[in-house]
Amino acid sequence: MPRSEFVHLHLHTQYSLLDGACRIPDLLQLANHYKMDSLAITDHGSMFGAIDFYSEAQKAGIKPIIGCEVYIAPGSRLEKSSPRIEEASYHLILLAKDETGYQNLMKLVSAGYLEGFYYRPRIDKEILARHQKGLIALSACLKGEIPFLVRQKRFNDALKAADEYANILGKDNFYLELQENLIPEQKAVNAGLIKISKELNLPLIATNDVHYLRKEHAAAHNALLCIQTQTTLNDPNRMRLQSDEFYFKSAQEMKDLFAEIPEAVSNSLEIAGRCNLELDFGQIHLPKYEVPDGSSKEEFLHKLCEKGLKERFDNPGPEVTERLKHELNTIKSVGFTSYFLIVWDFIRHAKDQGIPVGPGRGSAAGSIVSYLLGVTDINPLKYGLLFERFLNPERIGMPDIDIDFCYERRPEVIEYVTKKYGQENVAQIITFGTMQARAVIRDVGRVMGISYADVDRIAKMIPQDPGITLKDALKTEPELERLYKNDSEINKLINTAMALEGLNRHASIHAAGVVIADKPLDNYMPLFKSQDDQITTGYSMSVLEKIGLLKMDFLGLRTLTVIDQATKIIEKTQGKAIDIRQIPLDDPATYKLLASAQTTGVFQIESSGMRDLLKKLQPDKFEDLIAILALYRPGPIGSGMLDDFIQRKHNRVPIKYDHKKLEPILKETYGIMVYQEQIIQIVSALAGFSLSQADLLRRAISKKNPEVMERQRKNFVLGCLKNNISEGIANKIFDFIDHFSGYGFNKSHSAAYAVISYRTAYL
Repeated sequence: MPRSEFVHLHLHTQYSLLDGACRIPDLLQLANHYKMDSLAITDHGSMFGAIDFYSEAQKAGIKPIIGCEVYIAPGSRLEKSSPRIEEASYHLILLAKDETGYQNLMKLVSAGYLEGFYYRPRIDKEILARHQKGLIALSACLKGEIPFLVRQKRFNDALKAADEYANILGKDNFYLELQENLIPEQKAVNAGLIKISKELNLPLIATNDVHYLRKEHAAAHNALLCIQTQTTLNDPNRMRLQSDEFYFKSAQEMKDLFAEIPEAVSNSLEIAGRCNLELDFGQIHLPKYEVPDGSSKEEFLHKLCEKGLKERFDNPGPEVTERLKHELNTIKSVGFTSYFLIVWDFIRHAKDQGIPVGPGRGSAAGSIVSYLLGVTDINPLKYGLLFERFLNPERIGMPDIDIDFCYERRPEVIEYVTKKYGQENVAQIITFGTMQARAVIRDVGRVMGISYADVDRIAKMIPQDPGITLKDALKTEPELERLYKNDSEINKLINTAMALEGLNRHASIHAAGVVIADKPLDNYMPLFKSQDDQITTGYSMSVLEKIGLLKMDFLGLRTLTVIDQATKIIEKTQGKAIDIRQIPLDDPATYKLLASAQTTGVFQIESSGMRDLLKKLQPDKFEDLIAILALYRPGPIGSGMLDDFIQRKHNRVPIKYDHKKLEPILKETYGIMVYQEQIIQIVSALAGFSLSQADLLRRAISKKNPEVMERQRKNFVLGCLKNNISEGIANKIFDFIDHFSGYGFNKSHSAAYAVISYRTAYL
């Protein structure tokens, strides 16, 4: 038996941008409090939050029902002539019963943006009829077509419209939606809907059109609507919900409201029972790379690597060939051969077109396959970079190769990928801007009509720390707390802002993210069209990864453009051609420049703090440059790690190792654990873990979960005991790892970016 006696099926989360104020975690907590075992998400015109809602609801033990409040054009979605926004579309709730319904819902939402957009993303009855399978529809709020016609006293037209929807969706899949919200017109509409229900034998459903969680949040929601419409709270013509009843009501409240029509309440359970969408997040949908010479993908990748071996090494020893064999076997076993070929292909194209490409970025620099393919320009074996940090076969997730391109010519690479894999299979990725502490104070202050000077004063009291909340600011800033307690207007400003803080404010295009799929994207997600007509995904980057799609960062880096132009100027003025990828990494003049700290214009090391560090450290080898980029961060600086590193480099502090096996791993960083890779190497060398297992332990330690930490400690100590390392030393080393894990940096990324720093210094 269901725990609940009612389920909300018309509900707007924070993904109804600047309209819904229900944060998903808070929403699910309240649903559990009210013992509701199912819940629907029906955001306006979009499905932005569908996967987050689905995943979080399942974790909370609540059955997720994926839906959308779509906009229906009065005629054709392609006709865009209504002079007024309210005449351009009606509302309709659609809920997915199963995977077919989910697929159809994505197609409809995509068409709303790509074909029907006029004021809002609109579909029409023609396309609804084409994609009606697996869907249940509710007639929506007062802005639905049937309620609208009832309000206009056009009962026969309302009857006809209801019959039309019932014929499109099937009589069992179309419900007439009753609401009780203290809006005077609603009573008359409900009476009309009940009459239509009897005449056409259509079922009724009670909803509450939830926009916020609690009744007392109505005032903050009013402010949210003012932010959306750029009006103020004292504007008599502003858009508003006409009562404070649009909150998450309990089953008992709904039963009391609809005591005379109990079936409308119980039908919510009947619909919930019919909606059983199950999404599979275990599949990966890589685009198929067409091998040009007819060989298999694996054979072709092997050939490319063999070619790279000849180009990159005069005499590759057994260490190189063994590492290559290991990586190729792993790539094949986890099914990522196409992935590497796709990346190789567009980087090769960029280089063929003379588009500057970065030497690598992130953990991809730990792969020798990446190095041999020309995806990266740093030999991972020479600098102790680990493949398992990039692609761990024991924790299979899509590998992450982010690429830097010349800022000016990056669009050419995206255009190449789009043409190669099909326009409908490639898109840039959506991202959401949220209402952060300072910004939400400014937004709310404006809609409340508080003077700019006063709002600015309050906003500037909030520290500029990343991720700071208003609650944090009140604790850390005494003057802000004093005003909050003693000034009623400031109290109201901050309380309203806290109710809205963190909500999504707008959708935009991710600066670098691109997704490439094996089929048209609307098979996997809804699509979105931005104001400048750019088609993007309707799901964010983290969601795309979850549903198994290939997403990459195509980053535009101005420094690559500068390097390219500098080499051309040198060739033109001095007659000296420089292949920047072939310059030696041990040039004495370059290290002399770095040690002098004359590094204005040198990538990543031109700030005053960095120049001060260069003077103190006096780098004289490439490994020092890698370490500088890893250490110049708030954590290592604040912990004294950076000063200790400098002292040890200049032999002012003795370097000791708790065990001789630590020396080869930590020698280059003077006995200090600087890199995540060093943690992996220590765990492997001392406790006998495979590199993959050691990487899992590193990830677990970084999360600082006490139970997991204790389990990992036992595993580590047991492994050390087998290798004749005493329990005391093993525990001491584990504590050492635990202490440094919070500061550890990805050496692969640091090494790759050190190449760019070095190249700019060399030039």
